[in-house]
Order: sequence, then structure tokens, then C-alpha cells
Amino acid sequence: MATKFNPNYAIHPGTFLREEMDSLKISQKSLAEKTGISKTVINEIIHGKRDINAEIAIKLESVLYSDAQYWLNLQSLYDEALARIKLGVPAKEKKEEQNKQTAWSFSFNSKLAFSSYDNKIKGVA
Repeated sequence: MATKFNPNYAIHPGTFLREEMDSLKISQKSLAEKTGISKTVINEIIHGKRDINAEIAIKLESVLYSDAQYWLNLQSLYDEALARIKLGVPAKEKKEEQNKQTAWSFSFNSKLAFSSYDNKIKGVA
């Protein structure tokens, strides 16, 4: 019988932002200058004190390799996890068919994203 995993924690999107900044060797000051987001706001996001909204996500997209939807999805998943913890409601188990659909959708969307990204680099889009 499989063990069901129901974490009692949520990871703020700022954790992922910090990791991406570290991997790109970009400072908070530099990110602030390049995105037009204040250094204070970036610091608050990194420390989990501020959420990532659509405007911030779009500004991050302009400098980092992750698109705006990635940041918004992280924020949404974080918010959902916090609500589930607060309410004591575990995540529903996905059925096998849902998993296949999700995998297909991810694969399809990834191909579109990489195609768009390649065209952007080539100057086509």
C-alpha cells in the first residue's frame, strides 16, 4: 500500500526567485535595476513577506528565464497549500487519467513554449 504524502508546509515563490537569482549570479540590486521593481519589494518577496502579483511576474519575465505564468503558478500553488494547511484539507489524489492528461498538456505546452522561445531568439516572433 502506497504512503500518502500530505505536506504540512508551503514553499513561498520567493524561495524559487532566490534560487534563480543565485544560479544566474544576479544581486537584488541588479534585479531591481533591470526590472524596475524596488529592491525593497524584491527583498520582501525573497523573504516570503510579499506575494508575486501579475505586474511583478511580468517584470521578472523580462529579465529571468521563467515566464510570468511560472511565477503566478508558484504563487497560486503556495496560496492553495496555505489554505489547505489552515483548513486541514489534504490535496485530492489525482486519478491515473488526470495524470496522463496533465503530462500530455505539459508536454504540448512545453513544445509551444520552446518553439516560441526559439522564434523569439531568432527574431521571428
